[in-house]
Amino acid sequence: MNPFPPRLVVFLICGVWFMLPTAASSQGKADEHTTLSLVTEQDALVRGRQLWVGIRFDLQEGWHTYWTNPGDSGEPPRIEWQLPTGFQVGDIQWPHPVRLTLASLADYGYEDEVVLMAAVWPPERLNEGESMNITAQVHYLVCHDVCIPGQKHLELSLPVKASAAFSPARPLFVAARQKLPRPMPRNWKVSATSTADAFVVTLKTDKLAKPVQFFPLHAEQIENAAPQNSTEVAGGVRLHLKKSEHLRKPIARLEGVVLLASGDAYLVRIPVAQPREAHTQSKN
Repeated sequence: MNPFPPRLVVFLICGVWFMLPTAASSQGKADEHTTLSLVTEQDALVRGRQLWVGIRFDLQEGWHTYWTNPGDSGEPPRIEWQLPTGFQVGDIQWPHPVRLTLASLADYGYEDEVVLMAAVWPPERLNEGESMNITAQVHYLVCHDVCIPGQKHLELSLPVKASAAFSPARPLFVAARQKLPRPMPRNWKVSATSTADAFVVTLKTDKLAKPVQFFPLHAEQIENAAPQNSTEVAGGVRLHLKKSEHLRKPIARLEGVVLLASGDAYLVRIPVAQPREAHTQSKN
């Protein structure tokens, strides 16, 4: 048995690749399979008003990049923002991924196009008429049957104005928001039970239908490539998630994204009942 998880093997390979003297050439190779651009939802900066910025990945057919939990291999994009003094930036907003399978592995990532966006807050003290630079250094992987690391320096200049209009990139942000996981509806009832080799998750709501997919936020909790078998129960769905062979101790909760057949995605944090606890609850 391979002593290293597949994800770790790929990470080590890519880490060595970045340190090699020829690493600069890999940037050009990555550029052959994806185009990166820095986009904003508004066309100007307004003092003290939130601005949405994003890194757009336009991926060649058959190639993909990764979600915040990449699955069995790969690494998520990393963005280093360089902003003017007084500016603040929020966390990356991750659209729900797709499941990418290859042989016995499964990754979580993006194909075709994705925008990873973040909110930027300019300070109150800006002078109208001046321009400010927003810069991003992006480190990423693109993969097909091989993985290629890339780096991209992106920069744009925005004027400071009293008001802002939507930029031509506005539809990209609208599309990205439609794929952002939302908070779990209050009328949902979710629970999970730990068995010897699986987590059995029950989601109850009158409007829930198969198929349902679960994307874990944390690595090495479930077997990513294993089928996620679901069965209908009264008022909902029961999902069977095979435990990862690398899971060494019980976990208190499953955190992740539930993707419905409708395309709607929701963030869930599901307490996990251990076998003895689950037996006690069933008796009560």
